Amino acid sequence: MTHRQRSLGTASIVFALFAAGALQAAAPAGTDLWGGPASRGTGTNARFDTNIYVSSIGPASGSVDFILGGATLASIPFTLPSRGVAVIPAPAAVDGLGAFLYHVRSDGLVNAWSETFNETPQGRYGTTSTAFSVSDFLAAGDESWGGGADASSSNAPGRARTNVGVLCSPNSTQGCTVEVAAFDGGAPSGVGQVFTIPGSVGQQSLAALLPATAEKSKLALRFRMLTGAGLPYAIKNDNLSSDGSNIALSVSRGAFSTAPVITNFTISPSSGCSPLTVTATWSATGADHVNITGAAGDLAASGTTTLNVVSAGDITLTAVALSGATSTSTRKITLQPPTTPPAPTPATATLGTGQVAMGSIPVAYTGTLVTITFDTHGSTGSTFTLNGNQYTYTAGTTTGTDVVRLTVSGGACGTATATFTATVIAPGAPSVVFFTADPARGCGTSTNVVLQWQTANTRSVSIDPVAAPFGLAPNGSVGTTIAGSTTFTLTAFPLLTGGPTATATLTVPVDSQAYTPILTPSSVSVPAGSGYVFINVTGVADPSLIRYVVVQNKSGSHFSTTDTPGVLAYLPGPFGDSFGNFVDVIRVFYTNGCGPRFTEFTATVR
Repeated sequence: MTHRQRSLGTASIVFALFAAGALQAAAPAGTDLWGGPASRGTGTNARFDTNIYVSSIGPASGSVDFILGGATLASIPFTLPSRGVAVIPAPAAVDGLGAFLYHVRSDGLVNAWSETFNETPQGRYGTTSTAFSVSDFLAAGDESWGGGADASSSNAPGRARTNVGVLCSPNSTQGCTVEVAAFDGGAPSGVGQVFTIPGSVGQQSLAALLPATAEKSKLALRFRMLTGAGLPYAIKNDNLSSDGSNIALSVSRGAFSTAPVITNFTISPSSGCSPLTVTATWSATGADHVNITGAAGDLAASGTTTLNVVSAGDITLTAVALSGATSTSTRKITLQPPTTPPAPTPATATLGTGQVAMGSIPVAYTGTLVTITFDTHGSTGSTFTLNGNQYTYTAGTTTGTDVVRLTVSGGACGTATATFTATVIAPGAPSVVFFTADPARGCGTSTNVVLQWQTANTRSVSIDPVAAPFGLAPNGSVGTTIAGSTTFTLTAFPLLTGGPTATATLTVPVDSQAYTPILTPSSVSVPAGSGYVFINVTGVADPSLIRYVVVQNKSGSHFSTTDTPGVLAYLPGPFGDSFGNFVDVIRVFYTNGCGPRFTEFTATVR
């Protein structure tokens, strides 16, 4: 063995980390190029390093970014004249950190390549890789292949070590997983995976990744991108010289599906009454996780779970691969309708002793046996009877609460029940709690008014002159339209027929127009601290609707109403000056059903 062989034989194990990926033979020109793997550091018996070469036909400037672990560790600028070349050594920021990617960005077309080498006393030995465009990154479903791999540890001439890996783009939305398969004479020699995060290099020895390939040569390799955006590569390092070379790889886009395969999906039982508890069992190959309709969160690729199904329809299993590709399988669940409860309408009533409440249950139970029982029988002698689907409840002779349970049986989905609750009270005299109108005043020949009321001890009310074909509820509201001032009379009827009634009246005035108040005087000039000024307000229909707001009070004045309707009083304050700067402003409003109008009164205090 020569001295060169002895020096590099052990260093070649380290050097294998940075031999380049298999790229196109012709160097692409572009303004956005990628390359790697490359490295800088100290190995066995040697120092290894990387230089990036950038060349152009015309002037160009840009930078080379050095990327590891998803982060840009350094960025080195370059400027090229026409037909110029820049050599950018790997910076200290990547020293000893392992394999990295590099990114060339330029304002003009350039090509680039990297030389990674061992620096030894006997000379420099290494390999080169050509930078490539971003379109050369493979996506999930793409594959590349090539031949001539050797997984030998022998130093015999012609034998070599092979390393396989992937350059994961920093722009990948997820980590890069590449499946590596080896073939010996066409026969499979194993399948393994290499993974790395975006912006990093993942690499393994072929013999370590696929032990069945150890000491074999003339191997064919197939790389399949399972997840992420990356560039698979294979490099072969001569076991005698440690010089490295790329194994040329051909690319096939969309060569295989990354979608998982659902091998089993069952739902048991597939029919029943709602709510139905079912068991889902499934298995899927090539799936990272699965999702099932009605199940919370991501589930394992194979497993069993229970679901609570409340409505008929499809339950879908979606298997999701690491690449994001999906496969689905659907099972149908049939639910029989539940037994409809015999719900009474109305379901509650408040009434006096001896009074009667009537209502109905669903028509489906006409002629069907409904069992009637009292859960609570608080009113002595009360009864509940059914005639067809119509019910009659008669309150007993004492106060109390009755809870009547209605039960129907039969059907595949079992028994259903509903209740009627009656509160029996001693009837008292009816009363009107409130009776209001909105708006309180109207305008013109057509005003919409909403009447609201609340009563006590009342079974129903009537409102005159509101037309209604039947009694109104004890509490509620109703809308009506009036053409002029109208007085409404509400009559509250007692719980027991024939008892006394209660009434309340409400007048809604209707104005024909809005009025602007006329002030006499509307402005004055008075000494500070002088006596009252009385203002007559005319031009309005109802002086009781006059209001005022103090807008400005410079003098400390006082403004008020008087005992005389339509007369206001102004008392100047103690502050004033001879320049007329102290001005008091009072705004006098007149508001009726047709809206507000105002006139301002001003006083200059000197």
